Amino acid sequence: MGRSYAGIVYWRRSLWNGMRCVPVLLTLDEGRLRARDRRGAEVFAAPAGQVEARGTIVGTMLLTVGGHRYALVGVGATVSPAPSAEQRRRLAEYTARGEPVPDLASWWEVLAGAGVTVR
Repeated sequence: MGRSYAGIVYWRRSLWNGMRCVPVLLTLDEGRLRARDRRGAEVFAAPAGQVEARGTIVGTMLLTVGGHRYALVGVGATVSPAPSAEQRRRLAEYTARGEPVPDLASWWEVLAGAGVTVR
């Protein structure tokens, strides 16, 4: 069984409207990469080997999962909501048995090691 990783990043639901940055709990557990929103709803979930990641010149991580693209950034806009109590609770659960990923830049190595195609 592989190691577990978890961290909070921000999903830029719109590349143009900073108010649409929302926190997601990003986890890599048992070879599956998942993101959950503030309410705990699953944004995406897929085996790591079926995910592609590429970076942009401004530091955005673009994940392609099941044909959909998700733009992730390390911090939200000043108007972005904070992570919910549910996200913080789940993060604590994951990091109690796994490893925290402190920032978006740290996810690159984790994802590459899990079989995500990193470009």
